[in-house]
Amino acid sequence: MGQVELEARLFELVGYMLTSGRNLLDETPMYGPFRLVDAASRLILLLEDEEITSSRLSTIRERIDAGKYSVMRSPGEFRTFLDSLVDALVDHMDSHGKEVIRRGKRIEKNKANANVNLGGK
Repeated sequence: MGQVELEARLFELVGYMLTSGRNLLDETPMYGPFRLVDAASRLILLLEDEEITSSRLSTIRERIDAGKYSVMRSPGEFRTFLDSLVDALVDHMDSHGKEVIRRGKRIEKNKANANVNLGGK
């Protein structure tokens, strides 16, 4: 793909993201997470088309594309899908990145628990 075509595709992706941001002000709240994962899939596909490949990114894109429309079926199913994406992402991260993500997830899941360790070891 040449520079002009790449720029056009990147412009299209940025346009999708920006117009999605605006549209979310008036849309169903569940569309926000859908649009984010869809944009991630589009970005990974664009990289793949440029022969910038990564098995871990391809795996994530495949998972996104397989489950993103669960948003139309059930909020609970879509939430489970998003949780599974985060888990898959963590599985493909280095050890430092895993701790950052897991710490955030632990805080979210346990914030009602007064004894949770929020910051460290």
